[in-house]
Amino acid sequence: MNDLDTRTLAAMYGGAGGPWGPVMVAFTVLGSGWSVLALLPLLRWPRTRTFAQALAAAIAGQAVFVWAVKAIVGRVRPWIALHLPAPLPWGAGPHDGSFPSGHAAGSFCVAVFLAIALPVLWPDAGGRARGVGAAALASAALVAASRVYLGAHFPSDVIAGAAVGSCFGAAGGLWYAKRAAPTVTGSLGAGLAGPGLERAAKRR
Repeated sequence: MNDLDTRTLAAMYGGAGGPWGPVMVAFTVLGSGWSVLALLPLLRWPRTRTFAQALAAAIAGQAVFVWAVKAIVGRVRPWIALHLPAPLPWGAGPHDGSFPSGHAAGSFCVAVFLAIALPVLWPDAGGRARGVGAAALASAALVAASRVYLGAHFPSDVIAGAAVGSCFGAAGGLWYAKRAAPTVTGSLGAGLAGPGLERAAKRR
């Protein structure tokens, strides 16, 4: 696996100064976790509070799991092991364990959660929900690829991270869907029944 990892890394590596360096740096920054702050306003709105709580729990769960595995495995980052330039153009580079990739785990956790939960949150906009879910999955894949391109992770690190994040995101999304579906169905039923009852009362 190490030989395959190294060969695949060599094929994908470009570094921050490579032709795709700026794009890959941008996706790495996107997957660094600061976007979690967008959950704060969602926690204040009653309609999205359960959605935000479920997503926050999934993100926190995968983060703790990834941290624990990193500490146990202790794999050295490829940019350190192979004496490559620091992954980011301003000379910064992670020194913690390489396996699994936290960027990949977090990005796929959010993406899979959105793919499952958004159709429940937006029952009247199925096309938009699927589109956002697909875009999130594509972005997660690019975040994962950016980590290899920049030398921050071996390919197996991001594959494992994507698998971990997908599991936590799916669990959180399914929990939200199960909890929110009766509420959404009830709201839709009330909305549909209301006008009908009103018309029936007028006919009387």
